[in-house]
Amino acid sequence: MWSKLNKVAIAVFVFLFSIFGIQSSYADYYPIGIQQNVSEQTLIDNGWTLFYEQTYGTVIGNTTTPIRPSGQYVILSGKAVGSSNILLAAAAPTTQVFTETVLNTPQLLNGAYWYNTPDQSIGFAPTATINQMQADAYDYSDPLRLSWHIMNSGGGWRLGEINANNAAYDYIQLNNGDGGAAYLKQVWTWNGPTASSPAPAPVYVRQTSNLTFAQSLYASDSLSDPDGQLRKTVDAIDAKYGYLIK
Repeated sequence: MWSKLNKVAIAVFVFLFSIFGIQSSYADYYPIGIQQNVSEQTLIDNGWTLFYEQTYGTVIGNTTTPIRPSGQYVILSGKAVGSSNILLAAAAPTTQVFTETVLNTPQLLNGAYWYNTPDQSIGFAPTATINQMQADAYDYSDPLRLSWHIMNSGGGWRLGEINANNAAYDYIQLNNGDGGAAYLKQVWTWNGPTASSPAPAPVYVRQTSNLTFAQSLYASDSLSDPDGQLRKTVDAIDAKYGYLIK
């Protein structure tokens, strides 16, 4: 027979379960929409692997082959050299990100508008309005646009407000100065959740039980309470704190 202390501990657990739900052990990072100021360690800790990293001035070429990983999901990102803080990033399914798009016709994937136009550029934007004058030249002050040249004649081109049309970063297409040599293009890859994990979801999302407080306890056949002490303890907690339970 369980001690009264054990039963009280279980009662408290059931109470917390009813209010807060069970926190999923699933913690893989698959953010929706465009992200700013993300720690690289967040990606590493949640299963992402760095596939490609070159200075912004490095020429990718007229094909996306050098930057296309085989993993199920991909993140394109940019950061300053020597920093572990990613300035701008977005995630989406790899196959869809690397599907070719018509000029100035991005597709909505996981909360961002993505494009991949041969001999032009690849990247993402917060809206469907882009201006691929090879790379996306729409609204030079927009901090949420990432655009890389897919061509043999130049690197760059854009990491939010850091772009060739900003005088402070005039050389972002070249590997010198405060532009192309000072910032990095990154491609991260992830194979998705393990078989035992739920489908991809934003990290830190709380998965809440739909059971009422009483159902959480009484629907379980795994709790032994032959003398009714556990139920009495739970009823006492419910009477005092039940108003907290939705």
